Amino acid sequence: MKKIGIAIGVIILIVIVAVVIFAATFDVNRYRGTIQSELQQRLGRQVTLGEMNLKIFPPRFRVQNVAIADDPAFNNRKPFVQAQELDVAVKLLPLLHKSVEVDSLTLARPSVELIKNAHGVWNFALLGQTGQATQTPPAQAQPSAPGKKPTPAPQPPASPGAPQQPSSSEQQFSLGKLVVSDGQVALTDQQKKSPRSVYDHIDVTLTNFEPNHPFNIDAAAHLPGGGNQEVRLQGTGGPMVPGQPAATPFHGTLNLKQVVVAGLATFLDSPALVNTDGILSGQTKISSDSGKMSANGSMNVQNAKIHGLDLGYPVSLDYNVSDDVPQDLLTIHNATVKLGATPLAVSGTMNSKSTPAQIDLNLKGGNVSIAEAARLASAYGVAFAPGTTVTGTVNANVQARGAMDKPALNGTVNATNIQMTSKDVPQPVQVPAINLALTPTEVRSNNFNVTSAGTTVNTQFTMRQYTSPNPIIDATLKAPNAQLPAVLAMAKAWGVTSLDKITGAGTLNLDMHAVGPVKSLKQNELMRAVNGKLNLNFNNVRYSGADISHELAAIAGFLGKTAPTSKGVTDILKMTGDIGVKSGIAQTNNLQAVLDIGTIVLAGTADLAPQTLNMRANAVLNKDFTQKVGGTNVGGYLQTALANNQGEMVIPVIITGTFQNPKFQPDVQQVAQMRLKGVLPSAANPAGGVSGILGGLLGPKGQAQAAKPGQPGPVAQPAQQNPTQDAVQQVIGLFGKKKQQQQQPPPKK
Repeated sequence: MKKIGIAIGVIILIVIVAVVIFAATFDVNRYRGTIQSELQQRLGRQVTLGEMNLKIFPPRFRVQNVAIADDPAFNNRKPFVQAQELDVAVKLLPLLHKSVEVDSLTLARPSVELIKNAHGVWNFALLGQTGQATQTPPAQAQPSAPGKKPTPAPQPPASPGAPQQPSSSEQQFSLGKLVVSDGQVALTDQQKKSPRSVYDHIDVTLTNFEPNHPFNIDAAAHLPGGGNQEVRLQGTGGPMVPGQPAATPFHGTLNLKQVVVAGLATFLDSPALVNTDGILSGQTKISSDSGKMSANGSMNVQNAKIHGLDLGYPVSLDYNVSDDVPQDLLTIHNATVKLGATPLAVSGTMNSKSTPAQIDLNLKGGNVSIAEAARLASAYGVAFAPGTTVTGTVNANVQARGAMDKPALNGTVNATNIQMTSKDVPQPVQVPAINLALTPTEVRSNNFNVTSAGTTVNTQFTMRQYTSPNPIIDATLKAPNAQLPAVLAMAKAWGVTSLDKITGAGTLNLDMHAVGPVKSLKQNELMRAVNGKLNLNFNNVRYSGADISHELAAIAGFLGKTAPTSKGVTDILKMTGDIGVKSGIAQTNNLQAVLDIGTIVLAGTADLAPQTLNMRANAVLNKDFTQKVGGTNVGGYLQTALANNQGEMVIPVIITGTFQNPKFQPDVQQVAQMRLKGVLPSAANPAGGVSGILGGLLGPKGQAQAAKPGQPGPVAQPAQQNPTQDAVQQVIGLFGKKKQQQQQPPPKK
């Protein structure tokens, strides 16, 4: 026995020495053509191999710069597969006989181009089916039921004496193991005309792949960032259905582990996930046979954020769905979406065959809290301002049918005890009850009240033809003797931003009616449909859009004698006037604001949609303030400022820009007119005495018409008709012989 053991040891040693000698003397590059030909024969594609090296334990070839050409029918210049490095594991015994049999492939950092043509055929459909090509469909093997061998295409009889060709099944590609490490996959769907999408950092392990047999797959995508950040698909697939990869059976699971939604949006190149973030986890069981797929599982999102706003609650989804892949028909048997603790049930179908997708869905929610849904709506900029806390309960039963982007609705939505608060809304805004009736032609509300701090706004709205490109809105808001703080609170709660820079007290009478077609339901578009009137009587108002005193000082040339820097705010002791609104254009000719330094009268227009201003104003500074800053000795005297016979400075101004950022500039035309007429307003009558000043500039037509956007409006309507003069001649006449018409300086005390 001892001698037998020694003999076995000697034999093993001889084998090892032989293998070492073989490895030292064997030049694998001599077999590059053989291996390349073997791969080309098995894949049915042109294969290019670079420098090759041999490893003995385990026996394998390492190949640099590998490329596998695409199907010629796809006219793709890029290779189907390109890899920096390819490991080819081969069987040892055939190798010792100078024959190569491939057992497994490992690709390091490969890039794969997947293309579906306009007929729905993938560029990998005939991969490994030698002797066949997409250009010659009659020679293609006919697919058969799963588990049965495909029926080969008829072959011409072999000529006498010719070597017998192997059957198509013998030439089909089989592999013990395929490993893709840190790969990149590019996907182009020419059938749906979607752009090329790229997916990176993918690992795939495929085992036991051979014709007419199931195979195992383990695919994972590792997203950059902290945590697990893994999307993994595991299961059993096959047998492959030639030319119909979507019909290949698969049974397995899809797992998401702490995936950051922002990273997933980048990985999937999905516009639907843009401006969305959170940590997504969950598991889905998937079963697919003959193009019919079912999936059931659950997903949840922690730390959810939309447009940078933290929702403050988790979002979860439990679902049971099925998908008819060839028909692009998704059926939601049942799904429950939970916004925090608020459940919403969804069921129905979605057909993606057409564009846009067609849906038939039912949404139900019984006596659920509105808080979570309202916070989600405010994050998307709908209905409520970001940061607004909304409480109340909702009952909803809505059926949605038609195009996914604009479905026709049927059902009801009822909300009760709604209350809105935020740090910018000191007084709660309340809606006792609101009921919405939805039909395919219109959405109609009941007459409901919005209340805050003793002020009630009566509201009703209807939206007709809402599935059309230009839905018709019809809404009314009425609030007699409403308190300014309450109106400001309501505006902020509903996300209206145009009044953000105003605070104060006082009353206004509000009677507004928005009616007409709109391009969308965004705030700017709705503003263009607004008509109505407002009567203002405010006091102790603070406007934080500009320091008007500082702006007047800069125009009149006495900036150095007052505060050299702007405070950025204006305190208004009292503001009165009437504003008319037509098609979203607000117009006034008697808006009057009393400041501590004097009185300003404004006239002109404001476009409520872009919030742009086109105003003319006359500022009459009181006598004490006028003397304090230098009176007629200010730098802009007779240029941008005048003095009346009461010793008060008058500064005509043009105001443009926006509500949030107004622009002030001198009104030299009004200065010229005042000097020609010799009539100036005073503190006792700031709107009087100048009614005919703009007559020569605008003419009778201009006085009769409302000021258009982009053109300043008149300060006041003329009290009597004056002869029209050419404005250029008037300005020229200020020099030379017209000096006697200049305003005389006030008498000295």
